[in-house]
Amino acid sequence: MRAYRILSLVLLIGLALGPAGDGRAEPPPKKDWEVEILPYAWLPSLDGSIEKPSGETEHFSIGLSDVLDSLDLAAFGRVNVRWRRWVGYVDGLYTKLGDDESVQRRNIRIDADLELQMALAQLLGGYRIYARPGGLFGSATPADERLFGIDLLAGVNYTWVKTELELDRAAVGPIPERERNLEVSDDWFAPAVGLRLHNDFSSRIRLETLASVGGFGVGDAPDLSWQLTTLLSYRFTDHWLVSIGHRLIAVEGDNLDLRMHGALLGFGYRF
Repeated sequence: MRAYRILSLVLLIGLALGPAGDGRAEPPPKKDWEVEILPYAWLPSLDGSIEKPSGETEHFSIGLSDVLDSLDLAAFGRVNVRWRRWVGYVDGLYTKLGDDESVQRRNIRIDADLELQMALAQLLGGYRIYARPGGLFGSATPADERLFGIDLLAGVNYTWVKTELELDRAAVGPIPERERNLEVSDDWFAPAVGLRLHNDFSSRIRLETLASVGGFGVGDAPDLSWQLTTLLSYRFTDHWLVSIGHRLIAVEGDNLDLRMHGALLGFGYRF
């Protein structure tokens, strides 16, 4: 009888401790894959300087309101991919700007129609050289997906620029109407290297900063080009997220220095 009671007590203790012990021993497995697709809107202002053939330098600035007035079409998007510690990044943008103006000189009127198209793309791949579970300021737990990571990246930048200028001179008396079209197009590839930092403040809030440098005078590329993008993302469901941040693109060449900078807003999907 006494043996029966001892056996019953052992079975009760085993049933009570068994499920709790198994829950602590098996945390959710870490995801090998992570993909984030983020279409976004970028609202830049332009600042820079250009060196004239005479040797003089002229500075210029185009505000956001002027850019929006001239904007005909724009598309922006980026994709982040991670497999274990290997990472990939693709970002692309396309803009089309147009403006027209008329100049009256005595009895002669000239109508000018200017169109500028530009496409930029960046393809980078690399390796997560440092990963701290729990984020930069937190402590890791078995089920915690937060992480502070540093990614080392390398790849290529692509740039395409096309400018079209149409000049129309109205007919005046015996002087006939005349039309002239000018078109300049150029594109180039250039190497690029980058460093990306990202930190999960919580399972839904992530801050990411990507800095890259490229160009290096390769082919038709400028002497130096660099980009700096900072994004704060909030994942309001398991997959959907919203991001807000700032982006700066700078180009430095022999006779042109250009800065494009402005706010960035995106709405994306992560899985």
